[in-house]
Amino acid sequence: MINRLLDKSILAVLSIALILFSTESYGALFLSENLGTKEVITILSILILSLITEVFRQQVLSVLLIISSGALAFFVPEYSVFLPVCVYALFSDETAEAMFRSFHMEKARRVAVSDLFSKRSVWLKIVLLLGAAALSFRNWTVLLVIASVILAVKTVYMCTHEALMTDKFDEVRYDAQQSMRLKNEISQNMDMQIRNATLSERNRIAREIHDNVGHMLTRAVVQLQAISVINKDEQMKPYLESVSSTVNEAMTNIRRSVHELHDDSIDLSICIHEIASSIRDRFDVTVSTSIESPVPNDIKNAILGIFKEGVTNIAKHSKGKNVRLEVVENVTFWRILVSDDGKCKPMELSRPSDFAALEGEHGIGLYNINSRAVSCGGRTSIRGGADGFHITVTIPRKDLLPKEEEK
Repeated sequence: MINRLLDKSILAVLSIALILFSTESYGALFLSENLGTKEVITILSILILSLITEVFRQQVLSVLLIISSGALAFFVPEYSVFLPVCVYALFSDETAEAMFRSFHMEKARRVAVSDLFSKRSVWLKIVLLLGAAALSFRNWTVLLVIASVILAVKTVYMCTHEALMTDKFDEVRYDAQQSMRLKNEISQNMDMQIRNATLSERNRIAREIHDNVGHMLTRAVVQLQAISVINKDEQMKPYLESVSSTVNEAMTNIRRSVHELHDDSIDLSICIHEIASSIRDRFDVTVSTSIESPVPNDIKNAILGIFKEGVTNIAKHSKGKNVRLEVVENVTFWRILVSDDGKCKPMELSRPSDFAALEGEHGIGLYNINSRAVSCGGRTSIRGGADGFHITVTIPRKDLLPKEEEK
């Protein structure tokens, strides 16, 4: 658009310059001494034509304008100054852009473009151009007509080429973004597969140690106890006690290692979805997990225990339809939410005394939730009412606490 306005401004200035001169004969110009009403109207008409042809760039309008200007120039040669602007509009309208766009696309595909001059619109433009040149040949306007054609073709050619290049650039950039997205998805899937394989292997190792080494050590402990009972030699008793103590210590270490391997093999997000699956036949459950860093085993077990108690409470008492389970990792704490939309009596529990007062079958689950949160240094807030029953637990991240405070 800017290029077209610049071209039309040049043509308008040159056309106005011709108006300020009078033609004495072919090739002879002299500056008019007086600028009459006709010249002012002509100048304003050129400016109006420039604006109209920029706003409305249909071929029908440009054809009608050039025919009208040609008829006017036939009877009044001085009005041929309208022709350059009209010719420029004719060769820069939407049909010209479409023609050059098709030309660039065929050229990019390396297809023959010889059928360019087989289109009716092209021959219509050529015929009208020849007519305009013939009508303006009696004065210097013919030079502006030729210049208007050159400017229009140049501008449309460059603009359509630039637009196609921009479209291709956008397509390439989009393809690059899609490729990067697919690459990230593949990388994430590979990382997830590696993590799942690692967790499965840890679980298998823990199970193998528990089933094989643990049972053998247990049998050794039992055998040593039996030997100690039937032993009559007082000199052998200290040695048997030492061996029994060593085997017991080994058994304790094996048991601790098995529990640690098993806890490390637990994927928090998968376990939460498994807990939610127990009530999906009755409720519409939404699970949201936002966990990026590793969760300590004690925190992990506490979170899973809270979700189990919360889901059990919902299964027993909730009359709603929608359930939301959510765990979010913030900078300094984890936030656990168990919520349903079942109406219940108004309730609000947040202080330690509120949970200490819980008694009976309907309070033990909520009491256990608070106990798990307190064991990790967290807090529990429970709210019930017409909008549902909501359990919110916040547990601080111990890895961010100062050493003295953590102790």
